[in-house]
Amino acid sequence: MKKYKLLLFDLDDTLLNSDWFKEGLIQTIKEHPLTKSLDAALFLEKKLRVPSHLIEKLKSREFTPEEFRRARWIYAYSQFDMTPDDDALTEIEKQFLQKGLACITQDPSLILLLKELRNHYKLGIVTNALYDPRQKVYKMGLSNVFPDKTIFSAEELGLRKPDREFYHAPLTYFEVNPEDTIFIGDSWIHDVAGAVDAGMDAIWINSRGAVPSTSHSPYAIVSDVKDIRDLLLN
Repeated sequence: MKKYKLLLFDLDDTLLNSDWFKEGLIQTIKEHPLTKSLDAALFLEKKLRVPSHLIEKLKSREFTPEEFRRARWIYAYSQFDMTPDDDALTEIEKQFLQKGLACITQDPSLILLLKELRNHYKLGIVTNALYDPRQKVYKMGLSNVFPDKTIFSAEELGLRKPDREFYHAPLTYFEVNPEDTIFIGDSWIHDVAGAVDAGMDAIWINSRGAVPSTSHSPYAIVSDVKDIRDLLLN
């Protein structure tokens, strides 16, 4: 196996599954005075089914991440003929984030794996996450593995995967070349194609049996992030 120096990880749906988001939202909808009479599961379905025009506005920078989050709430409420004001949206967003983060649990086997990897590689996170990745990392018990300076957030940098500059930001920090780096994540476009175009290798976490949408060739394909142990620690 080629000797790499730096491992860069995606966060959401790679190191952290999306259960925290769903559980936190369900709890919030059931408890908040404005929404407790609604079908929480149906509200979650509407919240997850983001209209393509909103996504495109985020990709094109017409929306900031904060504006996108707000537009998502407004859209979900509109499906129930509700138009909450800005104060109400701010309040429910704050409650959702508090409850969602409380749903994040530590995975001892993942922590052990990452600590083992840290003995052989430099480690970083590169994420398009819409909610503070450092809070998530803290709740996951991984702050010692990923100190703040090793977490590169789209919202902070004003970049988004698959922007080439975004992949290069951690290379500058770690003083590592692209060819000495492997990117690990679940998104074919963001974590495989984008990383390969930036000169890196990639490991695709394909837990859903998805089909590649481009001709890019990853170093490996696995179904779970913990499967990288056999690839990177032998």
